Amino acid sequence: MIRRIAVLVAVAALAACGHSTAQSASAPSGSGLVGYVRMDELVKKHPLYDQLARYDRSIDAFDLTTTAPAVASPDPKLLAREQTLERELSDAANRTNHLLAQKQKEYQEEENRAIDAALRGAARGGPSAAQIAGALNATARQQQTAVAAQAQRDLDAYRTDLGKQDQAQIAAVQKALNDRANRTYRAKADELQAKESALSLQLASDDAAERLALRTKLSSLALDDDARDQAQKQLAALDRKEADAVAAQRNRDQQTLSGLQAELHDQVQHDLDAQVAQIRKRSLGSLAQRQATLAKQVRTEATAPVISMIGPDGKPQTRVNPNLPPDLRARIERLHQDYQKRFQADAKTTIAEFEKTRQDLSRRYAELRSVDASANAGAASEIAALRKKRDDLYDQITAQIDREVRLIAQQKGISVVVNDVVAPAGGVDLTPDAMKDIESLHE
Repeated sequence: MIRRIAVLVAVAALAACGHSTAQSASAPSGSGLVGYVRMDELVKKHPLYDQLARYDRSIDAFDLTTTAPAVASPDPKLLAREQTLERELSDAANRTNHLLAQKQKEYQEEENRAIDAALRGAARGGPSAAQIAGALNATARQQQTAVAAQAQRDLDAYRTDLGKQDQAQIAAVQKALNDRANRTYRAKADELQAKESALSLQLASDDAAERLALRTKLSSLALDDDARDQAQKQLAALDRKEADAVAAQRNRDQQTLSGLQAELHDQVQHDLDAQVAQIRKRSLGSLAQRQATLAKQVRTEATAPVISMIGPDGKPQTRVNPNLPPDLRARIERLHQDYQKRFQADAKTTIAEFEKTRQDLSRRYAELRSVDASANAGAASEIAALRKKRDDLYDQITAQIDREVRLIAQQKGISVVVNDVVAPAGGVDLTPDAMKDIESLHE
């Protein structure tokens, strides 16, 4: 940060020095002469230059990045101190975890001893915990047998209900598929019958003129027997032709209907098989789920511990063995809750001590960081203040030199004066005259 501030200050100083790279002096118009001065040499001759140099030395003294880079760089031991604090914090956390685990083990052992005493005193004559557990196991086995038998009956009844539901669903699906096939078949039959009627009408219409002529001819009384017989034969031929055409169309339509009927039968059977497979798959899944649920319900807990920290679903959960007598189960629950409260209170104290240690280490860590940051910020503030004073003094010196140079330029009839540049061709060097005037300021 100090190096960045020093760079910014140096840039500002260069900008302040560069704003007077060209100066214009009042002179009689039309002179056309150009004068120049060497501003750096004139500044060094000014009476206030010693003070300006003191400002520069003070700035260099604070800006250790240029005078003593090794001193301005971050403390190499700072990282080692930070790592030491981090190790201390890690060690404190490990000690706390170890202490909590040890306390938890001690409280668990005390709780187990208290529960064992409660089990021994649960019955007259002081039976042991093993005897109580044996009695519990016997009771649990009896209960398990009864529950298992009831569960099997429930499963059989559920399987029967599922079978009835499956048959009802299959019958409904089959009826729906058959109805759909029948509607399709009837629609096609009606369509073909309409086409046959249209064909019969078309044939009759085509032969209407010829048939009318023959019937007119037959109605004539002057017609002889041979001619009448010939006309009747022609009329019968027309009827046979139309009937044969309609019959041929009807045969083709019947073949179409037969093919459609077979196709619809296959389609109905295919769809029915697919629906039946889905119904049975759902039923088998439901039956397996019900069977798993019943098996879980009849699973014995007689061999489970008196107090379990894991529930039936495998998740953390404090559970007292439900096969214990109600009074004994309530007593054991109170014992467990009491020891849990005592352990939590003790653990809370241990954690509070660790928190205090952590806060102390965090404070020391922050102090390490703040010392270095404060030093850098203080140096940067001093440099900025000195730089401002130095720039103000420099502007005051150059302003006074500019006034002196303008007077000399007016006296010599010079219209333009520049400084800090290479001497222009034909230019007049006003530095010696200006230096004499500035030196006279010491007197």
